[in-house]
Amino acid sequence: MKASPTFRGPQNVRASKILTLMIIAWMLIAGSCTETEVKEYDAAEPCFTKESLETVPWIKDELAWFQQPKMSFLMVSVYRYRGEYYLAFENVATSGPSIHIFNCSGQHLGELNINYNEFYDNVELMTVLLEGYY
Repeated sequence: MKASPTFRGPQNVRASKILTLMIIAWMLIAGSCTETEVKEYDAAEPCFTKESLETVPWIKDELAWFQQPKMSFLMVSVYRYRGEYYLAFENVATSGPSIHIFNCSGQHLGELNINYNEFYDNVELMTVLLEGYY
């Protein structure tokens, strides 16, 4: 019968150091995969703040629609596209996602003649105002 190898002396210290380094590396990699990079964002437009979710009428209406029971996950984000800011209500259950992305005036991408794929190919996430399950 073979006995399992045991580490003694210098081998034990070396194995312990390697294991510690592997755990630290794994934690750093895992942590970086779960965080969303958010650019520096100054809320120059009043409709792109957390408070606007409760004070701007058209934003309140849009948010209320997504907060119905069984609507799934919702993320309300601010993006920058070609130097302008847009408010996006993102939910995997919506069939027409481009109609839930607005400029500060409340116009959606379709009204602005902005292609949805073009938009998402060229945006920067500035901030996330809300995340939740409904």
